[in-house]
Amino acid sequence: MSGLAPPPRVISAAGFVTSLGGGTLPEGVRSAMAEAGSATWRPDDLQAWAGETIARLTGAESGWVTSGAAAGLTLAAAACIARTLPRQIDALPEPTGAPAEIIVQRGHRNAYDRAFRTAGATIVEVGYPHKEGVGLTYEWQLEAAFGERTVAVGHLALADADGIPLRRVCEIAAARGVPVIVDAAAELPPASNLRRFIDEGAGLIAFSGGKAIRGPQGSGVLAGGRDLIESVRLQTLDMDVDVEQWVAREGVEPPHHGLGRSLKVGKEEIIGLVAALEEFVRRDHEAEAAELAEWLDGLLPIVSDWPARVATELHFYPRLVVDVGVGAARAWSERLAGATPAVVVPHAPLARGQLVLAAEAITPEDREFVRDTLIATAAVPVAVQ
Repeated sequence: MSGLAPPPRVISAAGFVTSLGGGTLPEGVRSAMAEAGSATWRPDDLQAWAGETIARLTGAESGWVTSGAAAGLTLAAAACIARTLPRQIDALPEPTGAPAEIIVQRGHRNAYDRAFRTAGATIVEVGYPHKEGVGLTYEWQLEAAFGERTVAVGHLALADADGIPLRRVCEIAAARGVPVIVDAAAELPPASNLRRFIDEGAGLIAFSGGKAIRGPQGSGVLAGGRDLIESVRLQTLDMDVDVEQWVAREGVEPPHHGLGRSLKVGKEEIIGLVAALEEFVRRDHEAEAAELAEWLDGLLPIVSDWPARVATELHFYPRLVVDVGVGAARAWSERLAGATPAVVVPHAPLARGQLVLAAEAITPEDREFVRDTLIATAAVPVAVQ
């Protein structure tokens, strides 16, 4: 790099997470993005080309490259509210009296459903928080929530087991002509999940492009019905156009610079994401997971003084889980993060007294450094709490 030196890099032992920059880009993706930067295309043409790939790999009617999964959810909500009506597109994020309610099971609420509200939607909660023996969502509660102002149902794929499952939600919503928006940001792999949610009836599905797909960090995939993706197109395009030529081509006056204009995706991200998707479906994810488990298993002797295991049920990719107590877990995390480069582990398990190490975003070149850093960390005594 030239000019000012960037900040020190980090090693993500927390997986393909946005807070740590996702993962490294495969050579094919880097090459595709470099080629994209050497020329120019109309974004609309590139998106149509990318949409064909997305449709082919997901089984959806159409697709769109977004600036991340959260942006995909915002565009999905905007599409369900405004459809292709120029006056509604122009009004968002203030629907001005138009229907704009999205039903969400209470057990599916999360910080990312703010993306729906960003488009001007109002979230209608149904059911109870899901806790064993305490509450769940009943079908009659979901059915009772539909009304004249309902434009969609939001569904968190991660919470599919908590409440009414997606397939049944889609059946109930389809009977009322309402699409279901699925947040499946981190639901890949397995690669079969590319088609699973559409197969179960989802109207729109959002994936992260910068996680396991290993595309550009600021990219995502939105797949779904052709009419809804057309709404996304209209709300995303740069509308510095000659009105007469636009009307002759599109049949309606242009809805200038819609909500999606601030969520634009560059040519490098569109082409890079397509390259990453094609490579993703060719990879043997099961073999990759098995190889990562083998490497993590080799770390067990380092932490043999504590209860430790390689867990394969927590995530598609294996995890090294060490039960060291809250105080030690946080101390270990700080020591690992104090290395150069920093080795950053997931923070959520620390409050449970667990040091968790994910391997999928650690490059083979960094494995020896991570191993040596873990050895040094485990060697310093810490009071177990």
